[in-house]
Amino acid sequence: MVARAPAIPGRTSTPPPHLTLNTSSRGTPAAVPNKHIPICSPGTRTDTGLDTPPASPPKDSLLETSSLLHPAEHLPRTESDPTVYQIDAETFVAALDHMATQPLPDPKQVFPWMHGLHTDNQIQLAFFVARRKALRRTPRCIRGITVVKAGGDLTCSKLKGAISPDEILSPRTDTESSDFLDIDPRDGFSVRNFQIQACKMATCSDIVVYGDATTPKAKVLSTATRIAKAQKAWSQKQKSNDEDAQPFSTFIVTGMSHDACPCYPE
Repeated sequence: MVARAPAIPGRTSTPPPHLTLNTSSRGTPAAVPNKHIPICSPGTRTDTGLDTPPASPPKDSLLETSSLLHPAEHLPRTESDPTVYQIDAETFVAALDHMATQPLPDPKQVFPWMHGLHTDNQIQLAFFVARRKALRRTPRCIRGITVVKAGGDLTCSKLKGAISPDEILSPRTDTESSDFLDIDPRDGFSVRNFQIQACKMATCSDIVVYGDATTPKAKVLSTATRIAKAQKAWSQKQKSNDEDAQPFSTFIVTGMSHDACPCYPE
């Protein structure tokens, strides 16, 4: 035979007489323990003029970044075809400081372009843009500053954020042409692709080239010339894709202190 489990005593729906759910005494509200906290009215503050917070800019508004390096026509030129400009160290520092104060655009204006949208990568395109080809266009709300060290040795005299020319330029096949790397992944799927974003940003930036004490002046100039050619080729590519290409420029820094981070050897 199977023994029957003992019945569970029933529970009343109300607490025993000696307990109560009323936290007040004689019908008056219980005292608030933190009496030092001031009472704030939920009404508007008319004494300070802060009745309502400032309105946020519309998320779909086009927020364009300004730069002290654009336009560059007033600066001296080192080369004319393609155009390479000169800036001194003071102008360079001021441009970087100004860029650091610029507000960032809404993420919806730069993504999914920053993820990498190669025309051959059908998985990536299907996930991010589907039939909206306009999302593949280069955003016009960005104007950055990319710092490139000629020679590519980033172990010494490295300015903060500087990159090597090999991170943005295709391997040279001849001396007449130059292009940015075709950096978007041709296959696979990723929602980040941080490794491509330095080159992606370079395509929508003014680019400043410098060298250290061991870098010959000719090397700095040839690097800047290659970059200027790549900018020109990128602009033509955008126009062929019916995109409005923004003008970006290439600069060489002059007059930097030899003790801090010299540009050229004597």
